[in-house]
Amino acid sequence: MIIIGIETSCDDTSIAIIKNGKVLANVTSSSTKVHEQYGGIVPELAARKHCTNIDKVFQHAIKIAKIKPNDIDYVAYTSEPGLIGSLHVGKVFAKQLAALLGVKIIQVNHLLAHIFSYFLDHDIKDLKFPFLSVVVSGGHTFIAINYSVNKYRILNSSIDDACGETLDKIGRLLKLPYPGGISIDKIYNSKKVFDLIKHSIADKEFSFSGLKTAVSNLINNLRQKKKKIDTVGIASSSLKWIIDDLEIKIKYYLNKYPKTKMILFGGGVSANSLLRKTFTKWRNTKFLFPTIQYTNDNAAMVALWAFLLLKYRGKEC
Repeated sequence: MIIIGIETSCDDTSIAIIKNGKVLANVTSSSTKVHEQYGGIVPELAARKHCTNIDKVFQHAIKIAKIKPNDIDYVAYTSEPGLIGSLHVGKVFAKQLAALLGVKIIQVNHLLAHIFSYFLDHDIKDLKFPFLSVVVSGGHTFIAINYSVNKYRILNSSIDDACGETLDKIGRLLKLPYPGGISIDKIYNSKKVFDLIKHSIADKEFSFSGLKTAVSNLINNLRQKKKKIDTVGIASSSLKWIIDDLEIKIKYYLNKYPKTKMILFGGGVSANSLLRKTFTKWRNTKFLFPTIQYTNDNAAMVALWAFLLLKYRGKEC
């Protein structure tokens, strides 16, 4: 079974080809350079770059996978969530390709795809339901319990800025290189951490806007008083606060659902060094992280989710 995955939910154009769950090709064209001058994603520019890049990426993926278009059995594409213009480019390309090849098309929620991205280079036989999942990205932060490939329940989600978005905004406030989350990860220093604000109650929704406001006020006060801004200290304290908040809530849901002995992480922030270091220290629970190349939005996870849907359809715990 050969599945082609198409991912255009945000700024990166990605196309992958998998065969029986194994990645043959995963090609991504990044437009980070286009957006970094604005300090964030510009939706119209992102959509235009997808239009320019998508056929080139497709041709490159086909070449790397060493297959012919007619070998493709299914076309899977990200249908939600994401930037409307970017999603539309992927949708049109996917539907045209499926029509030309005469194959079925599968719509994929790329947040669900993030959850299963660990299995892109790990044995699918290790997939056991139910399990807890944690998606931490630029646009979303949530904890869910998964009963099957496409049956899940959100237990906790962010009611304002996502954790990745918050780190990027704090990075911008500190005038760090874009994207801010990656820059903060690079300069993190545990010895420079100090208290910022209190954490919310464990079973309350994720909320990171208070942290962003606290950092903004701190920086503005220091500038008004013409005092030195401790960039490393503020960045490190912000990151530590976010990881601690995740830890508090994950502990709560592990205790509430003791039969779930496995937690799958996904999303761009799952590449964060402190996040991985924090949870690898835990015992009696498997914390599974995708390899770094599959933490950001990518088409391989889209194709894999479609494969898992076909393989496990109707199978629930």
